[in-house]
Amino acid sequence: MRRLQYKKSIALYIFSSFIISVFLYSFAAASTNVFPTQGWQISTPEEQGMRSQMLVEMLEHIKKNSFKIDSILIVRNGHLVLDAYFFPFSKGQKHNIYSCTKSIMSALIGIAINKGYIQNVDQPITDFFPEKAFANADDLKKSITLEDLLMMASGLKCRDSYLYRWRGFFEMRYSNDWAQYVLDLPMAQPPGEKFEYCNGVSYLLSVITQNSTKMKTLDFAKKHLFEPLGILDVEWERSPQGINAGYGEMWLKPHDMAKIGWLYLNKGRWGNKQVVPSAWVEVSTKGHIDATLYDNYGYQWWVDSAGYYMAVGHRGQRIFVVPEKDLVAVFTGSDGSSQISMNLLDFYIIPAVSSSDALPSNTEEQARLDAVANRIAKAKAYTWASENEGLAKDGVFKRTTSPAFKFEYPFGSRKEAILYPGQVMRMRTPGHILFSAYVIDIPDGLKIEDFGPKVYTRNLENYGSNIKVISNKEIVLKCGTKAYRTDITWWWNNTIWMTDFVVSVYKDGKCIYLLAETWKYHDKLESIVQSLTLK
Repeated sequence: MRRLQYKKSIALYIFSSFIISVFLYSFAAASTNVFPTQGWQISTPEEQGMRSQMLVEMLEHIKKNSFKIDSILIVRNGHLVLDAYFFPFSKGQKHNIYSCTKSIMSALIGIAINKGYIQNVDQPITDFFPEKAFANADDLKKSITLEDLLMMASGLKCRDSYLYRWRGFFEMRYSNDWAQYVLDLPMAQPPGEKFEYCNGVSYLLSVITQNSTKMKTLDFAKKHLFEPLGILDVEWERSPQGINAGYGEMWLKPHDMAKIGWLYLNKGRWGNKQVVPSAWVEVSTKGHIDATLYDNYGYQWWVDSAGYYMAVGHRGQRIFVVPEKDLVAVFTGSDGSSQISMNLLDFYIIPAVSSSDALPSNTEEQARLDAVANRIAKAKAYTWASENEGLAKDGVFKRTTSPAFKFEYPFGSRKEAILYPGQVMRMRTPGHILFSAYVIDIPDGLKIEDFGPKVYTRNLENYGSNIKVISNKEIVLKCGTKAYRTDITWWWNNTIWMTDFVVSVYKDGKCIYLLAETWKYHDKLESIVQSLTLK
């Protein structure tokens, strides 16, 4: 891999970009005067030069192929022309944007440089960690710059992406100090020469931001980025050291994701305020190095040779910025394919753009678009074997056949296939907590207090090791029945530490147990399992 030629003089590029952008502002399109701080202006596609028919065909294609997309937003000329949600995800919900966070992290670095907290991208990263001693501290490591981190060319032997089954990622998370773990990694090659996607270096960008500004990264983001855009509802995971995870784990509403794209389409300007320096927008969204997943990589942005750039997150999160079409497209989802959203952009959304001016109204196709959008958003019940054996709707699972019970679960949870004997339902929350309910025969002579520690843990031995019962205690269900809750940690596939909460109870000669498990968001488990109620 190589740096592109214009990288020879980054300072000259930034200066010239600034002069050009100032000149071009006087000729900016009328759309740049639309800034949705208080909310997006809604328009029909035709009013913004797009064909509704193509968008109808796209939604029908998604439905026909059962793509796991949660939402699609399309903004053209500053107006929202499509705002579609696929059940069970709904309008107003926040979504984990995964590695789209990295592109926001890039914006924060640009703001910090502009405000004088950081000198420039050529600073060696050793400047930012004077209190830390680096392992494997050879001359190559000492030469790593901030720019090398931004363009995923640190040279570190990171091994923390999907290519390595995230092995290094979990090693970092289980270490005593995430930043120290990354800084101690050995070098694989000279910095700046080869693209190697690394979540750990994006975490370092957050550490650098916090250390340089003396503010929590999220607080800095709220003050200088989110609040000027009217983004007021943000969650962002922090490490045990109190640093926001620069690589991901940010939760935003799709409407707010689109604001980030629109800010960048307008070269960092929002109304009368230059939120992100225009020169930084230009330089960070240009391809600096040949990449793997897509053509090139900028400063935490992916760049496609077709002329657009994008923030890319795991499981289908995308913010596409298409300057030539004055268009932003946002996708959220839970699909593992990296190409679905790009194919939809290339074959439906961009071709739907027919004119820079408004098209004649097409009431028939606009009505079809509204009808399809309403149909895919409509709430429905989930069933597995039969309605009597289990039905999930509106955040409540109910079983009416004996033994009857119910419990509550988070909105936006998605149905999963049942896999094991006795399993009557299985679902996954938007935060990817798996939860399921079982009805099985009571093991001979087994007391209810022994079910979790003896029966459930023995079953876990088929899937992992290092199984440890953290607690096993009697609880009282909402209906007044006594039950037992068992909290367990275990090592899945020698890779990930899992936490399971199990509530078990005997009724009508059967054992009912409700399980919720996750490798993160442990505080979300209790509300599911302790909502169990017998009927």
